[in-house]
Amino acid sequence: MTATPFFIQPYRFDDPTPDDTSPVLDRQRAVVLEPGEEVRWRGQVTVTGYLIGAPGGQAERRWTLPRPADVTITDRRLAYVCDDWDLARVGAPRHRTMAPFGPPRPRRRPALGGGTRVATGQILWQWPWRLHLLPAPGPQGVLIVCDSMRSNRRPALMLSGGVAGDGRELALTVRRSISRFRLTNPDIVELSPRDRDALQLRAGSALLLDELTDPQRGVALPGGLPVEFVNRDDYYHPAPVQEHWGLTGGGPA
Repeated sequence: MTATPFFIQPYRFDDPTPDDTSPVLDRQRAVVLEPGEEVRWRGQVTVTGYLIGAPGGQAERRWTLPRPADVTITDRRLAYVCDDWDLARVGAPRHRTMAPFGPPRPRRRPALGGGTRVATGQILWQWPWRLHLLPAPGPQGVLIVCDSMRSNRRPALMLSGGVAGDGRELALTVRRSISRFRLTNPDIVELSPRDRDALQLRAGSALLLDELTDPQRGVALPGGLPVEFVNRDDYYHPAPVQEHWGLTGGGPA
């Protein structure tokens, strides 16, 4: 089972070919929760999209939203919303693809004022493959990395600054939310007994800070489903910015 990583290029409500599977927003441009969905964390942080290369390769910054985004973390996903932003600084519009889980759904647009520009995206908790808490020097923040199909480059989302502080609380919230989601949804992800044991540890109160803050390791998240890119060019097209830090993505932490 695969899904499209919308965070490689943010969804735009002024895009003439919008994607049908981005978060639904209400009239106040807040994420509409699904029935039974519970919020774990909310705040405004800087959101950046990366591609992580092969072991030892460079991290490629693909885009950064030019103002802090409203981020909502629930027991099922992470979703972000950023309005009044500069289109030219984010990147080219995405190519539309088939919906990953069956036939296309009706398009959903919130009632927004004329000319308002809104970017939004989400990471479902069945996707992430590894989690890092990146310390100084270099980019600092919580990096959520997903595995990919047909590519040795992995899409990742960085959350930094704002109310995230040093990122420790945010990283632990993400780790625990992902782990608990996978343990309680065996129909969505397949877990071996070893995977379940690892997720039980990650779902609990253990900090695992040595692994989180080690750029060469990070915390592995067993059971993640590989994703496909929205745009074929994201597999091969050179990134506009390369940053000189890399993640090896070793074995499970």
